[in-house]
Amino acid sequence: MNFFDKLNEWVNDTEGSLVNFLTAFSPWLAPLAPAYMTYHHMVEFLMFDEWLAWVLALVVEILGFGTVSTGLDFWFYNRRNKGKTKQAPIILVAVSFGFYLALIIFSNVAIDVAKAFGTEWHQQLAIVSVRALLTLQTIPAALIVAVRTGHRDLLREIKKEKMDKDSRKVSESFGNLPRDWRNLRPSLDNAGLRSYAMMTTADIREVANRHGVTERTVENWRTNAREELGVDNEQ
Repeated sequence: MNFFDKLNEWVNDTEGSLVNFLTAFSPWLAPLAPAYMTYHHMVEFLMFDEWLAWVLALVVEILGFGTVSTGLDFWFYNRRNKGKTKQAPIILVAVSFGFYLALIIFSNVAIDVAKAFGTEWHQQLAIVSVRALLTLQTIPAALIVAVRTGHRDLLREIKKEKMDKDSRKVSESFGNLPRDWRNLRPSLDNAGLRSYAMMTTADIREVANRHGVTERTVENWRTNAREELGVDNEQ
């Protein structure tokens, strides 16, 4: 095999990894263009200090990036969970995304359009509109924080309800929870087994208090569940 054959083989071996790396890395660079445009307009038309313009431009793009990411997470979650009472509030995320679009279009496009084709009045109107949107930026940011916190609490509630359901199922079958894992295991399906494997310290304490067993016993259940699922006990 000559040098060029080896080079061709190396290219073929590394091409997939390189494409995967660039595909994973490039989305994080995509907001740079609109962020720079926002920075430029804030300095030139809104008369902001350069350092403040950079900070605000980054905040705007982080808001947009986070909104899109949150929206997709909620959309996939709602597709997997059809129950209406357990749906993620995707409408609020859509409102925040609409605000981001308005802010980015006004700050990066409307000002240029007003300067190129409009009168002095149109330019001032565009500038005032951008200032107004920047002033209200806290509202969509707070919405994103609130819906993400609420969704995290919802997931905890769902996990707790599932653990309660599994515990009731075991209690109905055995009256009191058996201390021996060999007697407890047949009553658990795969979801129940995973629930016991993922128990936190607080979950262990709650299960122990609810069923009148020691925390040590519940820890042993978790250890056995993790061993069966191949989960590291240090997690």
